[in-house]
Amino acid sequence: MENFVITMEKAALISNLDNLSLITPKHQRLYFGPEFCQHLLPSPPELKEALNFARQRRLSFTLVTPFVTEEGLKKLIPLWEVLKDWQKSEVVVNDWGVLYFLRENYPEFFLVLGRLLSKQKRGPRLLNIKDKIPQEMWNHFQRSYLDLPLVRNFLFQKGIRRVELDNLLQGIKGDPRIPASLYYPYTYVTTTRMCLTNACDQRTQPLRSIFPCRKECSIYTFKLTHRNMPLPLFIKGNTQFFKNEEIPSHLSELGIDRLVQEVEYESNFHSAQ
Repeated sequence: MENFVITMEKAALISNLDNLSLITPKHQRLYFGPEFCQHLLPSPPELKEALNFARQRRLSFTLVTPFVTEEGLKKLIPLWEVLKDWQKSEVVVNDWGVLYFLRENYPEFFLVLGRLLSKQKRGPRLLNIKDKIPQEMWNHFQRSYLDLPLVRNFLFQKGIRRVELDNLLQGIKGDPRIPASLYYPYTYVTTTRMCLTNACDQRTQPLRSIFPCRKECSIYTFKLTHRNMPLPLFIKGNTQFFKNEEIPSHLSELGIDRLVQEVEYESNFHSAQ
């Protein structure tokens, strides 16, 4: 079998224009936009500013989109109208409805399956059972449904040409027939529409209540520890993560040719036991 050399592209993920300063010369691509919350979607002028930033620095550009309601979908349409004039427009989709809408209305976009839809086994508590389960089951936890021919054929039919993956603690195995990106150093665990950061700095308000979004997630990131959890969890807005800085050595075998660095996630930590 002929050996191929995979060139690794390095991208930086940000959702806030104030963090464009975190982009360094080592990055070749800008990922811009929120993965997890439609309230954080940029305005069309903000998207234009991010595109201009990428153009001036000769960066490739990817618009990241979250799961949305009908209201969120309406906010996305003006962004796609801005993006459609960008050469080789790439959009990360984390919502099946968004995927369908783009296929019907913006067939020129290069679509990427977001990590909310890649169905990996991400929970860090898997480490607690490693020595209690058969090796075959452990191997299963290293894979996702993207390895199934039925799923791959479906994705190709819908125009998906790249998938986004998380850096699992248990390691990654997979079929390299679809180009993939790997996010680091934070691995997504779970998300919800109930934002735990909402009104977190208002001591008079009860936890887990719903108030107007003031984008507290741009200020606070909470670190959670528990005796039964093998490593800390981090809450940023409505989403939980854990940190894994060890990049797998066999990326080329997995078809991974892009590393996506979450450059703005590590700030303003507040610990909770």
